[in-house]
Amino acid sequence: MRVFFSFLTLSFFLFNCKNNPQPLQQAKAESDLPKDFKAFYQQFHSDSAYQMAHIEWPLKGETGVNKDTSNTVRLTEWTPENWRMMIFPDTTMSTLKRSFETVGDVMVIERMAYPMVGMGYERQFYKEENGEWRLIYYAESTAMRLE
Repeated sequence: MRVFFSFLTLSFFLFNCKNNPQPLQQAKAESDLPKDFKAFYQQFHSDSAYQMAHIEWPLKGETGVNKDTSNTVRLTEWTPENWRMMIFPDTTMSTLKRSFETVGDVMVIERMAYPMVGMGYERQFYKEENGEWRLIYYAESTAMRLE
């Protein structure tokens, strides 16, 4: 009988605690992004102190390294000491392509590509439990194509 109750308790616990991952969704336009993300995104690019306070340090990511005619990727970490302020991207350039993907209302992945040279960057923003958005990943100068 004790084994039966243990099995029943374990089954109940596993059934109720299963993780339901949220699917990755292509945001068709900036208007599809979480509303609080848009306000964060504006302030992130216009206020350097706010930007520094909303980055997960050390920031993990990748950097493209050009060697002769090939482009390789190197894992890297940014610190407040070697960080360059990110400014609001100029999306009026016709050669620039940008896309957003969302994971529910808690993660936004931005990709920016320059198709003429096949290079771009990716940034990942995550919404913490306290409601604050943070930049948690940055890959710069990497080979990238957007469809």
